[in-house]
Amino acid sequence: MIRSRVFFAFGIVFSLVILFTYTFVDFRERDDKAYDLYQSESYLKVLKLYKESEIPTSELELTILSQSLSQLEKKLNGKNGEKELLSFFQKRKDIKVIEWETTRGPYYHLEDPYFSHLKKHGTGYKRALITKISSLAKPIPKSEVTSYLLLLVLEDPRGMEESFSDALSHLLKFPFEPIGEIETGFLLQTLHFLSQVSGTNLYHQTATIRGKNVNLRSGPGRENSEVGKVSEPEPAICLEEDSAEETIAGNDGNWKRCYFPNTQKTAWIFSGFLKETLADEGLIREFEKRFKAVDNEIRIDFEGWDGKKIPQTFFGNYIPRDSIRVLGETGFPIYGSSGKQTPSERICKKLSGNKNYFEFSFLPPDSETPIPFIEIHLQYNHLEHLAYSIAADQNSIWVNKNRYVLDGEKRRENLSLHIENRLGDKWNASLWRRNTGLVQSIRSFPLSESILEAGKYSWEVCLPLVNKPNRDYVLLFEVRTGIH
Repeated sequence: MIRSRVFFAFGIVFSLVILFTYTFVDFRERDDKAYDLYQSESYLKVLKLYKESEIPTSELELTILSQSLSQLEKKLNGKNGEKELLSFFQKRKDIKVIEWETTRGPYYHLEDPYFSHLKKHGTGYKRALITKISSLAKPIPKSEVTSYLLLLVLEDPRGMEESFSDALSHLLKFPFEPIGEIETGFLLQTLHFLSQVSGTNLYHQTATIRGKNVNLRSGPGRENSEVGKVSEPEPAICLEEDSAEETIAGNDGNWKRCYFPNTQKTAWIFSGFLKETLADEGLIREFEKRFKAVDNEIRIDFEGWDGKKIPQTFFGNYIPRDSIRVLGETGFPIYGSSGKQTPSERICKKLSGNKNYFEFSFLPPDSETPIPFIEIHLQYNHLEHLAYSIAADQNSIWVNKNRYVLDGEKRRENLSLHIENRLGDKWNASLWRRNTGLVQSIRSFPLSESILEAGKYSWEVCLPLVNKPNRDYVLLFEVRTGIH
C-alpha cells in the first residue's frame, strides 16, 4: 500500500516536471529564438543568447546580432537615453563603447564585432548595413557618415530597393566630407536607379532648379537660416517633403529636403522652384553595367517580412498573411483554392536585365490538388503576359501542363526552370534539380513573336494570392534568377 502511494506520488511529480519543462523550456533552435526576439524588439535578450566574445558561423545569426546592436545603439542615443543600457555595455569586454562629440551632444557608438564576419556584398551584410544607417538617431561626425556612405554606394540595392532607398535618404540628410569623383558617380547612378523604382521614397524625385539665386535653407520654412543659393539648371534629388503647404512668389507647394550633387550638400528648398525631370538613362545604364556580374543572380527572399505589409520590392494588391518560420528561415505561404475560392490577386517583382533561369526553393503542400505558387511573366506593351505557371501538390511539381512526380518525402525542394531557346511565339524551357534534368521541352504560353525577336520586354516573378488562408499552402523560401 505504502509502495503504491510512493509510486503514485513519484508519477505525479514526474508528470509535473514534464509539464513544467514543455511549458517553460524553449526547445527551438537558437537562430529561431534570436529571430523571434529581434522581431519582438527584445534586442538585449538576443545578445544574451550568446556567450560573451562568441562569434557564430551562421549568416542569419550574425545578421541578427549586428542588427540588434544597431537598434540598441539607437536606444542609447534616444531622447531619454538609457543609463542602465550604457552601464551594461561598459561592462562587456567584446563590445567597445565609443563616445563621439557632436553638435547635439555626445553620441554613444557600439563597435560591432559581428558585422565584419558577414559575407561582403551578401544579403545579410546589406541588411546589417542598412539597419546601422537607419538606426542613426542624430547627426554623427562627418567622417563616420562618409564611411557609411562609401560602404553603401558599393552595394547593389536590387532585391531590397525600398529599405536601401530609405537608408540612403536618411544618410544624405547628415553633413558628410566630400567624396571622390568615382564615388560621386556611383552615388548618382544609385540615386537615379532608385528614382525609377516604384515603391521607393525616391520614386520620381529627380528635378532641376527653376529660377536664379533660389534660397536653400536649414529647415522647412523661410524662418530657417539660409545655407546657400542655387540657379537653374542645377540638378537635385529630393529625399523628403514637409506636409505643410505654402505659397511663395505666386507658386503653391511644399518644402522639400534635397541633395544637390554638384555641391555634395543637402538642404531645404521650396518645391515651387523645382521642375520634375526623368531619371537619367545614361546613369542607369552605368549602374546596370557596374553590377553586371551581380546581375547574373538576383535573390528574392522574405527575411525581415512580417506579413503585415507587402514584401519589399513587390507591387500589386497584397492580401496580408502571417509569415511562417521553418528551420531558421522565413517562408511566404501561398494558399490553395478552397471551394469556390480562386486566386484573386497577385503581387509581382519586376526584374532588370536578361534572364534565362528561375530557381525556386519551397516546401510542398499536403494537398493532393496542385497549388499554383509562382507565375513567370513577360511585361511588354504596358501589360503582363503569362509565360509559365508553376504549381505543386504533395507528390508533384507542375510547369504549365507538364508534371514531374517527386519522391513523396515532404522536404524542402530546390528546383530551377531553364529558358533554353525560342520556338516561334513560345519559349522552350526545361526543369532541373541541381545538375539533373527532370522535364524537357516545356513550352511557354503564346507570346508576341515580334516582341520576343526585338527583345523589347522585361521579366517579372509573380505570386498568386487567395482572399482567405486555409490549411493547404506551398511555403516559398526564395527565388533566384539570372543568367547561367
